[in-house]
Amino acid sequence: MPQEPSSESSKPLEEIRREVVEARNMTIKTDNALKSLHAELKVVSSQQADFQRRTWFATGAAYLGFLAVCVGGAIAVSGARASSANEQRQRLEQQVAELTAQLDKQKSEAQAVEKAERAAADVYRQMTTLAGEERLKGVEALAKLDTSKLTPLTRQALQDRATLLRKEVGASVLERGKTAFRRGDWPEAVEQLTRFLAMNPVEEDALDASFFLGNSLFQSRKYEEAIKPLTRFVEGDKKARTRDFALVMLVQSHDVVGNKDKAIEYAKEGWQTYPASEFRNQFIGRLQRSMATPAAAPPATAPAAPAPAAPPTPPAQGR
Repeated sequence: MPQEPSSESSKPLEEIRREVVEARNMTIKTDNALKSLHAELKVVSSQQADFQRRTWFATGAAYLGFLAVCVGGAIAVSGARASSANEQRQRLEQQVAELTAQLDKQKSEAQAVEKAERAAADVYRQMTTLAGEERLKGVEALAKLDTSKLTPLTRQALQDRATLLRKEVGASVLERGKTAFRRGDWPEAVEQLTRFLAMNPVEEDALDASFFLGNSLFQSRKYEEAIKPLTRFVEGDKKARTRDFALVMLVQSHDVVGNKDKAIEYAKEGWQTYPASEFRNQFIGRLQRSMATPAAAPPATAPAAPAPAAPPTPPAQGR
């Protein structure tokens, strides 16, 4: 009987021991679970860190890619704008060069016009203020003046004044030249007739003066100088009564200066055009000489013109 109380008193102890063991086991299980949870958290944390790193790398790559696209686009736009700006600059530079050239041209033209206007004013002054025949210097200067730079009004004023002076003074100069020619004063005739032709007279008077001038030069043995006025007369008035005589002088003048082809040409024209001319034998003789001695050297001097004892006097109209 005395052992029963002992077993009854140890019974709570056993329960307490069991509870302690169970609590210890529970603690161990909880600790193991915590350790497992901690390990899993570490794994998850590591995975999360890796994911974050990959996310950061991907984001950085995306940003870099976007930045590269932006930079490339900016460079392309900048290049296009620069190319457009260069083209525009070149176009503007070309326009500036063209405008500068036009401005220089306009300045040159303005200076030329101003110079021509001054010259025209001086010519007009000579034609209006000088005394007597000295005004003809203005007409002679007008013939040398470049009137293309003058205004139409200025040109017309000069031409009107020159025409008036030619009628007023030119007739007397021409008549003095003819008078000197008729009396055999060749230097005076050449001077007056040359002066008259410098006035740029009307064509009819110019042809008349050309005949007398060419004849005077021919009589003065200035054969080369005589060719130009005689040619002008022969080519300009094919109905003149003295044209056959002018052809004779042209033939001999060309012979002297060595223009054999021209001499033969004019001799042939005179022979064909004037079958009844008193100078026909001269034309025939020149043509026969050309056929007999085609390579003969020109004579040292030309023979005197086949004219009457006195130089021929032109008809009432001068030819």
